[in-house]
Amino acid sequence: MLALTLLAAGCGGEDPAPEATTSSSAASDGGGASEAAEPSDGGGQSVAGVPQDPYPATPAPDDFEAPDPCSGEGAYFAEVGGTATPDLPERAGETLTIEVTGIDGAEAQLTATLGEGMPREVEPLTLGETTTIDLWTISVTSVCEDSEQVEFDLID
Repeated sequence: MLALTLLAAGCGGEDPAPEATTSSSAASDGGGASEAAEPSDGGGQSVAGVPQDPYPATPAPDDFEAPDPCSGEGAYFAEVGGTATPDLPERAGETLTIEVTGIDGAEAQLTATLGEGMPREVEPLTLGETTTIDLWTISVTSVCEDSEQVEFDLID
């Protein structure tokens, strides 16, 4: 009965508000009942299991002097497919895991996972750029395409 009411409301000739379009199309996307029952995932499919926009990248300052690439400058490093070593420190009872998902030229492709949550993409980062993820700010010190490794520092 609810489905008929929603269907009739959608065929009334009026353009629904953008929010109504998003929620009604997400609810009727053909997904299973479990998808519609979980409001946190929007009721539809998400790209690569990432529920939110990527963490934004902040460009390097104009006076940034880049270290030699792949020189071990970073306090933390991770290889493609792996997580940061050593583990990032816990903050306010939370943990953060950084994973390198790929390297494209001078850009590192990372995901960040807070606690036991879902991984969330980080905008591609290159040497000197930073991103803030909850209580942590990381700064990329090296992107090594040959060794498939990214080095970064934690800014307190």
